[in-house]
Amino acid sequence: MTQRFYLLAASQVTANVGFVLYTMAVTSYIKENTGSTALASMITMTSLLARLLSGLSVPLLADTYKSIHIMRSVQVMQIGMLVGLYVLLTQGFTVTVLTMCFIIVGIISFFNGFFSIFKTSVVRSLVNDSQRMQANSLLSTIDQTFLFAGWSLGGFILSLTGSTQSLFITAGLLSLSFVCLLFIKEACIYKQIQKRRTAKLMEGWRFLWIHKRIRALVIMDIIESLFGTIWIGAITLSFVKEVLGKGEAWWGYINGAYYFGSIVGGIIVYRMSSRVKGRLLLSMFLGSLSYAVLTGFYGLVTNPYLALVLLIMMGPAYQLRDVAQETIYQNTCSNGMLPKVIAAKSTLVQAVFILSIAFVGTVADLFGVRFVYLFSSFILLMTALTGMAALMYNKHSIETKSPAERRGNI
Repeated sequence: MTQRFYLLAASQVTANVGFVLYTMAVTSYIKENTGSTALASMITMTSLLARLLSGLSVPLLADTYKSIHIMRSVQVMQIGMLVGLYVLLTQGFTVTVLTMCFIIVGIISFFNGFFSIFKTSVVRSLVNDSQRMQANSLLSTIDQTFLFAGWSLGGFILSLTGSTQSLFITAGLLSLSFVCLLFIKEACIYKQIQKRRTAKLMEGWRFLWIHKRIRALVIMDIIESLFGTIWIGAITLSFVKEVLGKGEAWWGYINGAYYFGSIVGGIIVYRMSSRVKGRLLLSMFLGSLSYAVLTGFYGLVTNPYLALVLLIMMGPAYQLRDVAQETIYQNTCSNGMLPKVIAAKSTLVQAVFILSIAFVGTVADLFGVRFVYLFSSFILLMTALTGMAALMYNKHSIETKSPAERRGNI
């Protein structure tokens, strides 16, 4: 790995940890001043909707600016918004302040969505084909480790500094992220033919529809995201209380085990990357299959300690699936097309995830929270089997085509 790659990793970590602390600070502020859990939870919904909008507008920027330039710009925008949010939260609490708070949260999340999407494109330009699997797994491991620390220590930091002062720490972390980006230069330079705005907006979507292998990956992603909400706070808390017979303390243990499993999984995938890189489809299939089966076992258990073990075991499964999947996107798309494809995919996944929050909650109320996990396991299993059947018929082109050959298909 090059020094530029590690600078990108440092930029991603500081940005994501800052985003965790800022989210906790704003949520805490709204909860303290309104006493409403529903209003506080709307922070997450606002963030998801804003990220959906940023995904839709990515194609307008992808052909005009380099990915690294966009990442730098959005960090500056987010820092400016955080300063404005700090000034706002130091005012007396009113309905106007609350409204403006949600607007600024939406703007910050909108820009943060750009950062996440264009990061994938920068990784592709910094890392050669043979090291891409290793790079993705390393980024995921580092990110999950610091997110685990951020969510674990965030409450402690908030108790020491308060909601408004915590925004200064977030601004400092984003400033560090920006400084790291200043030292990164993209290895690949590409030119795009000027297109009409409508054509730009639809280019990534059109590619998803025409490219059968990518379309199969996106369909798998959409179905998996539909049931990704089984791990949101309300569902996991219900499972802890109703099935495991434990209280809020075990809710924290469950969340901790989930993150810890991600870290362990990232390390395992990183160590295996040299053997996995030539078997991306098989790796993704094994990861998806294992994750589906372990989710089913998790839904059946009543022993809380066994539940923790199963969650940790899920880490390697979904890390293998996710890292292999992201590497396939990077190997299949050219540098110019990749951010558009990732943006289109992210938009679909975010939209489905938002809709699934109500869907999964309703299923849990009607049939019980245990049924949610068992039903999710079945659907995920069917998705893995049918998705891989659709992909395997032409796996050679995904894993062995040269970049020049792949650009000819785009």
